[in-house]
Order: sequence, then C-alpha cells, then structure tokens
Amino acid sequence: MGDTDQSSVVTSSILNTSVEVIDEDDRADDASVSGDSGFWDVESSTYTVASSIYDYEEAHGRTYHAFHRGQYLFPNDSAEIERMEVKYHAVRLALHDNLFFAPIKDPLSVLDVGTGAGAWCIDVADAHPNALVKGIDLSPIQPNNVPPNCVFEIADADDDWTFSQKFDLIHTRIMNDFSLKSWWHFFTEAYASLSVGGWVECQEFDWRRRSDDGTIEPDSRLEHWEDELLAGLKKVGLRGRCDPELVMQQMRDVGFINVHRKNFKLPIGPWAKDPTMKQAGLFGLVNLIDGIQGLSAKIFTELLGYGMAELELLLMECRQELRQKSVHSYYPVYVIMGQRPLLEQRM
Repeated sequence: MGDTDQSSVVTSSILNTSVEVIDEDDRADDASVSGDSGFWDVESSTYTVASSIYDYEEAHGRTYHAFHRGQYLFPNDSAEIERMEVKYHAVRLALHDNLFFAPIKDPLSVLDVGTGAGAWCIDVADAHPNALVKGIDLSPIQPNNVPPNCVFEIADADDDWTFSQKFDLIHTRIMNDFSLKSWWHFFTEAYASLSVGGWVECQEFDWRRRSDDGTIEPDSRLEHWEDELLAGLKKVGLRGRCDPELVMQQMRDVGFINVHRKNFKLPIGPWAKDPTMKQAGLFGLVNLIDGIQGLSAKIFTELLGYGMAELELLLMECRQELRQKSVHSYYPVYVIMGQRPLLEQRM
C-alpha cells in the first residue's frame, strides 16, 4: 500500500546502520537531545505550538516529553527517534509491507494515535494523496518535510477527543497496555470519532518473546529483563502485554462489528529462512540492542529501585544474549480490527 521505492531507500539506509551496530561492541545509547529538529510544518498543522511543550524533562541522560509530563515512560531524544525508525521498519516487514489491513480502498481521513516520529503517517499520506492523515502524540518529534496531506498535533489519547472531523480509519501500533491507560476509553472515543462504516485497527504485540523450537534458555537474562519491565509497567496500571481476545471483546462491548485479527511474528535476530523475515529480524534485533537502555531507564530506576550501575550490568548481559545466534525468538504481533456499524445502532 505504500511507496515501495521510498520505503526501500529508507530500509536500505537503516539496514546499513543496523549492520554496523550488530558488528560493533556493545555501546551505550546516543542520548543527545533532538532539539528543534522535530518541529513540524506549523502552517500545515491545526495546532499552535506552545514553547512549553519543548521544555523536555531531562533524566538518566535522556530527554522525555513535556506535555502531560510523566504520562509516557520512554525517551523522545534523537537516539529514541532512531530506535522508533528501526522498530517501524521491523514491524512493517513483519506485516509483509502492509500499512493496514482494514478493508478500506481509498480512505479520505486517517488518524494515527501515538504516532511517534510519524513514519506510518507519512507513508500512508504518500500512498493515499487524497486522504488527510493526522498523527497525534505527546511529543513534537515529527519531521518538517512531510506530504501536504499529513499533519501532526500534540494530544493525549487518554483525554476526551475533540476532533472536528470524522475518520475512515483510526490506527495504533504498539500502544496496547503499553502506553494508553484506558482501552475502554480509547475504543469509546474511536467509535465516536469514526465515520459510519469506518474501521479501528490496532497493530500490537506481546512484550514477551516466544520460541517455537525451545531455544530460549530457562535462565535467560533477557527474560528476566522482560519480567522486570512488565512488573514496572504494572505499577503504573499497564500490562505491557497484548491479550488479543480481551482487545476483541473490548471492541465488541463498545459496539464494533466485524471484529477479527491477523497473527504475525516479529523475529529477534536474522535467523528466519524467509528473506523478508530475516531482514525484519535484523531490525528487531537492533531495536533491542541499540534501544534497550532507553526502554529501561525510567521504569527500572524510578519504579523498580535499580541503581544505574545495576541496570547497566543487566543490559550488558541482555545484549550479550541477544547476539547468540542459537536463539530463535520472536514477538507475537496481532493486528486487531473492528468496524463501526453502517446502521447507527449500538450493541
């Protein structure tokens, strides 16, 4: 559905960087501040930028969003933006280069909730030039150079939604029980914000690796890290794991129909035989090796009481384990979608 040539160029560029990261010795994440490089084109945006949203919190050698400070536990600096790009291409490859699966041929309005660096919005805007594609996030880290039909706004999806237009498609990626506090609220607001017959699609994964051939060691340090990460998220009311059956039931309870899901796998490491999945696995591996410090810093130190030295030792052990080619692990990826009924009759 996307611009294949452009995607190939970006993928090739990131892949070259990824190979360098794999070949290097373990190193600390680049924690440099992105500064003003994340400004979007204010003239094409409906949001008036307030200077306070750039007054980023600084902690653990990283920067974090200022709007609704503390709502999101992960950084927003240049190193994290790079990780988001790597993660985006890992997931897109795992989904066989599909931007979305909802049966909409020519959407005219699309909303991306938790857009991050905005890559999905930009690709959808390129693929559907007649659609207005809007991305919302807590951080203004999206690029300036975007298609004219792509806009970004600062917003918190846990607040009441006040969009003036209706959307044909509302999309999330890696938000389920990871960022949003209330999925009942999200689906209620999404239902009200969709056009009649429109679709909500959640592309989510379970933050717990699996292996079909039993190659994850029972004393895995990375598995311990996952346990601790999930324990930290639980302290702030998040699960960190997607339960697809629960998500589908929540959709139905709000009133969505035609609720169904597609199952995929995101390999961690280039162990898969399929060339596309091998490349997805390389991106998935770099996403962790190069980004695990940013994923961990706030949760482990502020919620779990780790000292930085203790945390860095654990992360070093995790990186060493990630490089073991004998482990064939993956994250389950679930694409879960539902439709607002054509008749205005709630279930």
